[in-house]
Amino acid sequence: MNNLIKYLLNFFDPETAHKLAVSILSRNHFVSYRTKDLYTKIANLEFKNPIGLAAGFDKSGQCFHGIFKLGFSSVEVGTVTPFSQVGNNKPRVFRLYKNRAVINSYGFNNDGMEIVKNRLNDGKKREGVLGVNIGPNKKSKNPIEDFKVTSKNLSKYCDYITINISSPNTPGLRNMHDKNLLCEVIKATKEGISEVGSHKPIFLKISPDEKISTITEIINTSINENIDALVISNTTIERPVYLNSKYQYIKGGLSGNPLFKKSTKLLENIHKITNGKIDLVGVGGVESANQAYVKILVGAKLIQLYTGLLFQGPNIVKIITSQLSEFLKRDGFNSLEDAVGTLSYEEAAKLNNLEY
Repeated sequence: MNNLIKYLLNFFDPETAHKLAVSILSRNHFVSYRTKDLYTKIANLEFKNPIGLAAGFDKSGQCFHGIFKLGFSSVEVGTVTPFSQVGNNKPRVFRLYKNRAVINSYGFNNDGMEIVKNRLNDGKKREGVLGVNIGPNKKSKNPIEDFKVTSKNLSKYCDYITINISSPNTPGLRNMHDKNLLCEVIKATKEGISEVGSHKPIFLKISPDEKISTITEIINTSINENIDALVISNTTIERPVYLNSKYQYIKGGLSGNPLFKKSTKLLENIHKITNGKIDLVGVGGVESANQAYVKILVGAKLIQLYTGLLFQGPNIVKIITSQLSEFLKRDGFNSLEDAVGTLSYEEAAKLNNLEY
């Protein structure tokens, strides 16, 4: 069934295939996949396994119940903006099959916070941890205020909020990595949450394309402002020389296998700098248990994926968690958390037969 679904979806262009997958999952007719229990915890949120679905798939909260049934311990809805927007011009999603990658320039297309709020507040029991990734409207006159408004409206209906300042597809958004602007964004998000009497954890998703000096400032600001976790990382505007596709120079964010090494080395560096002061979520290029395990070994407590789901199919979580359990046993760890941050990238990659 897994291979059949992958085969059928490849008949459609990427955006149509995405819409079809969301539509199928929104019907919530799947039988829940049984996965290995590999508990991990961030900000007092307990995840039954370390594999979550990254933002960008369920943009408007249409199918998170169905996604949980695939075995994902968490789903991050969004990116959600105060008002609905159509995003950038089509075509805006391109598959790079030979490199197992995708380039997208969606531009925060979503149904807006009011519609999303109603979907999140559907009264149905959730099978995992639900996050909401928030950002400003493209033509907003006050992007900082957008974070406050959206967090205020949505925080009561999810388990955590993720601040997105790192998409390459909204002009000016990455400027918010600047220390002063970042402090304003975090303050606005906190105010929105507190105004409705909520006390939800806040995660911050960062770009893999920033200089180490900027990354260090982001880390210090995040710790000082009591951010609960850093999500490392969003897509990249960099184009590795080995890409082999007619689409390789298309404008947008590159995800998938070519992002793995870059995002994981950044994760390693941030783990060294933070020294356990803030929890880390590893994102970028994961489509196998080996890759997920490497991110855990260099410092991630939680893994998120998206492009890997497109290439590997709906049983990806079942496969990864089963193999992760074997890896932990092989290497003498009693729990997943015992393995977090125990090796360098080079050591972890060698152990798992990956390029270093």
